[in-house]
Amino acid sequence: MMNFLGYLSLFSFIIIPVAIIWIIVNLVIKHKQKAPLITLLVGIVLLITGISLTYLPIGNTKLELDSTHINTDSDGLATLTGKASPNSTVEISSDNSPFDDYIKANKSGKFEEYFDLNGGRKKHVYSVSVLTKNNVNGPSKKVTITNATYKRVQKAKEESIEKENRESTSKSQKNKFGFEKSVKELARNTGKNFFNETLKVKFNDEDSEVTFYIPDDSTALSKEDKNKIATYLFNRTDKLAAISDVESPTTKFIQTYDYNTIARTTITGGIKVY
Repeated sequence: MMNFLGYLSLFSFIIIPVAIIWIIVNLVIKHKQKAPLITLLVGIVLLITGISLTYLPIGNTKLELDSTHINTDSDGLATLTGKASPNSTVEISSDNSPFDDYIKANKSGKFEEYFDLNGGRKKHVYSVSVLTKNNVNGPSKKVTITNATYKRVQKAKEESIEKENRESTSKSQKNKFGFEKSVKELARNTGKNFFNETLKVKFNDEDSEVTFYIPDDSTALSKEDKNKIATYLFNRTDKLAAISDVESPTTKFIQTYDYNTIARTTITGGIKVY
């Protein structure tokens, strides 16, 4: 019946304009206005009926909730129970997430909905309403569910992050130690090959800078030999950093023991020889 009235009310969009035009024409030709006025009144009644059927709840909007504040159990489970019109449809939507569910009340009007909130936010707010006969939501009620597992889950997450950070730091320290050890071995081998003596190497605290120290008389070497030694040490240092999974020092120096600079890397990644 309501669907029929709803469709019938659509005719108001035809009847009202026709009635208005009819009234205007009758005013011009000075005919009686009874029939067009009745037509206009019918159109207005149909329009009001259509609006009522579309936007206003019709039928029993009874809704009772057993509790509007619910706590989950230790597993994050909660149950919402209540009573509505017998066999009616109850809509439950979340104010915090896209959750939207429809459940059917039984012949006694009782309904229940189960929630699994383990690991979610601390509080969840839901809107509960009954769909009326014309599929319009009746008055809604708010229910708040407090997640009892929130603190435990958050603590577990924090502990997990702390553990990952510790493991990451430990790994980084091991990688750093391995890299420095490899570069020192590189310096020793290079010293034996080029100078018949072990070279020393020094890192700054952040490992962003490394300096290789070679004999003082290396200042007499040709620029070609200096460039050869620098290219070998710097490139090998970069490869060792990649193998050790650490950042290669951005600045690399070669100096004599009395601090005369022999070569260094440039901002653009090249090598400058002195």
